Amino acid sequence: MKNLNKSAIIAILGLVLLVGSSITQVSAKPTGISNVQFGCTCHSGSATEGVVVTLDGVPDNYTAGETLTLTITITGGPEQGAENYGGFNLDANAGTLAPFDNTSQLMNGEMTHTEFGNDQRTWQVNWTAPADNTTDITFTAHGNAVNGDGSASSDDKWNKVVVTLTGETPEGGGTTDDETPGFTLMATLAVVCLAGLAAARVRKNE
Repeated sequence: MKNLNKSAIIAILGLVLLVGSSITQVSAKPTGISNVQFGCTCHSGSATEGVVVTLDGVPDNYTAGETLTLTITITGGPEQGAENYGGFNLDANAGTLAPFDNTSQLMNGEMTHTEFGNDQRTWQVNWTAPADNTTDITFTAHGNAVNGDGSASSDDKWNKVVVTLTGETPEGGGTTDDETPGFTLMATLAVVCLAGLAAARVRKNE
């Protein structure tokens, strides 16, 4: 019985160490991250105004199928260390994202940094517009400024920015004849009445 308990304790300790090691690896995310709709919460619980994330290169309008290069930049946060001091995630609700160089990668349809690209706080990515340029595009960029000590903690700071690119309005502003049936009917009646008055005048003159 004693031997059994000792074996069980050793097994539990081994499992705890294994889980603890896995949590550390997951939290650091030096090779990129996806699905961060709630933010970089493994580092700190909420966004901070001390970090500013900007997304440059988004135009006022876009052409269907064109490819644009966007730039994500993080400013503020902890002082940059020698390495591993920044990361990002960029999501777009339409169109296709793709790497610009080896500092970023596509992960589950979203752009994020690579291990090579986490020694910086600015990145460039490509975005190809959808075939329909009437679609409104929403870009959501999260940026994480970390202190480079290799562990996730509240000393690391993050924030996000949301940029909307409005699609073009369909030709005619979306108004159709079905939306103004009363106007068409009135115009038809007016023409009929005028024709009747003209005919009456002709008969009177005769």
